[in-house]
Amino acid sequence: VLWNDIEWPDFSKREGEYSLPALFDYYYKEVPHGVVNDRWGKETHSDYETSEYQYMADSENAAAWENCRGIGLSFGYNQVESEQHSLNTESALRHFLDIVSRGGNFLLNVGPTASGEIPEIQKKVLMGLGDWMAINSGAVYATRAIKEIPATDTPWVRWAKKGNSVFAYIDAEGSVEFIAPASLVNDKKATIFGGSAI
Repeated sequence: VLWNDIEWPDFSKREGEYSLPALFDYYYKEVPHGVVNDRWGKETHSDYETSEYQYMADSENAAAWENCRGIGLSFGYNQVESEQHSLNTESALRHFLDIVSRGGNFLLNVGPTASGEIPEIQKKVLMGLGDWMAINSGAVYATRAIKEIPATDTPWVRWAKKGNSVFAYIDAEGSVEFIAPASLVNDKKATIFGGSAI
């Protein structure tokens, strides 16, 4: 992945040896299956589009897109950031699954200290996401968005599919009722992922 941020410098938006087109030519020769993001300037090439932190429909309607954000509000290490400025495992997971359910990729940034340590607040979130994915990754990797089923916030439910399987990501406690179209979901065969019947 050739990932740029804050646009390409104007002095390189020209023809010639050190131009942006020359950089792309060199990159694709060296990495034929590589991809380039959209943060080079409005009129330049990109293989996928990006949004940052929140939902940005103009970037997220592309065939391929990615949402990027930090665990906190800074992309680098910020010693004054506390838990109130940061995602916790639950909110990071909800953000991630919302993106997956809409067909996007998720790029989660951490900001190491000057000594290369991941701050404890960020480490807890990464470990929590890792623990969840160790159990549930089969319901995430290689899934696709399902346009026919709308997301709901009460209860919080997001949908994705892989082959003939349909996945509902549900963030709720206790007894939960939600609508699932009979054309896509067979409630007699539905199970908790990797577990018992519902």
